[in-house]
Amino acid sequence: MIIVTGTRRSGTSVWMQILEQGGIQILGDQFPANWKNLMKEANPKGYYESTLVQGINFRTNPDPNSGAWIAPHKVTDIGIKTFADGLIKTDYFYITQVIFTIGDRQECEASQKCMDEIRAGRPGAAGADSNAELAARLPAGFTWWKANFSLVRDMRTRRYPAAVFSYATLLEDPEKIISAGFEWLGRGEASAAVDAVERSLQTQKDVSLLDVGHDYGGMFDELYDALHGNKRISPAFYEKLAKTDNRITQDINAILA
Repeated sequence: MIIVTGTRRSGTSVWMQILEQGGIQILGDQFPANWKNLMKEANPKGYYESTLVQGINFRTNPDPNSGAWIAPHKVTDIGIKTFADGLIKTDYFYITQVIFTIGDRQECEASQKCMDEIRAGRPGAAGADSNAELAARLPAGFTWWKANFSLVRDMRTRRYPAAVFSYATLLEDPEKIISAGFEWLGRGEASAAVDAVERSLQTQKDVSLLDVGHDYGGMFDELYDALHGNKRISPAFYEKLAKTDNRITQDINAILA
């Protein structure tokens, strides 16, 4: 499958719209369940999520409710949205290509906060999200880091075809980024997909930098700059990232304990 992945609120929904408008068949509802009535304001053009958003593995395929099974060889050209924590749990044989979209940490957190506020005011809106609940208990940026670093580690380990695009560069030059994306995919029609990107729908603008309350801010910026700039991650830099991730994991365990 062509998997669109990233952290929550990082542009995954926009990339699903891009794939669909570019003529690529996708799996996922524009507004799952009752989201159109309860959650439309957070994503006016839709979410394009399915029951596989948390990964394609023995827990989700066959579908635990319907029993329907997705055969790997029948879905190689179909696009699907799977968050970072889902992709790392996805069976390798379902991964054809991966589009990894990364969003600015501050913007992702501000956008997630807005969504959480919408949920809080509307019981039943989109159901429970354990990741959002966890994020509320952790220091600023920790869930953003864990999601993005887990993708870097997974891509480096399993070596599946992956392309990284930042949400910021997509908004700056949709034609260029979408053309590069479809050329890399080797399918679809970029010219038909450009209209999927509307800068006016960016939900967070001019986000003020906040004190993160810990000393990892510089590493957060280094990881974002590397992925935003589509730079090669050298072995030395990866080791530096891995050491930071180990420290953050220890901090998270201490907090949750």
